[in-house]
Amino acid sequence: MNKYLLMGFIGGVTFLAANVAAKEVSLDTGETYRQGDLTVTCGQQLTEDEPLALNDCQYWDDFNKKCLFEKKTYIYKNLQCVEECQYWEKFNNTCHYQTKCFFSPAQKTFVRTTCDKFDDFNNTCVKTHDIKIVH
Repeated sequence: MNKYLLMGFIGGVTFLAANVAAKEVSLDTGETYRQGDLTVTCGQQLTEDEPLALNDCQYWDDFNKKCLFEKKTYIYKNLQCVEECQYWEKFNNTCHYQTKCFFSPAQKTFVRTTCDKFDDFNNTCVKTHDIKIVH
């Protein structure tokens, strides 16, 4: 009898110890949860011809503890395209040019638009370049 009681006690302690470390987070669509360097965003249900979009902070303000600019990473199967700030002005904390991603479901490819020539005086892109991202 003592053997079964001891086994039940050990099993109960193991079960309780495993549940103490567990954390459950419920998110609504579009809501984001951050802990340390982990960011989880609840998105819409994936379809076969639609890429997954993940947001991450590219420029962080340590003083005010807020994100100044978020980059977005699109993932489709083994393809990846990133929309990020290519020309950041540190003085005003402003993005003057952000890369762009376009996804073509028919060809299952991304096209990423970057700035090839940037005018620092007017803070504008004067020449862009498209890059096709394929397998």
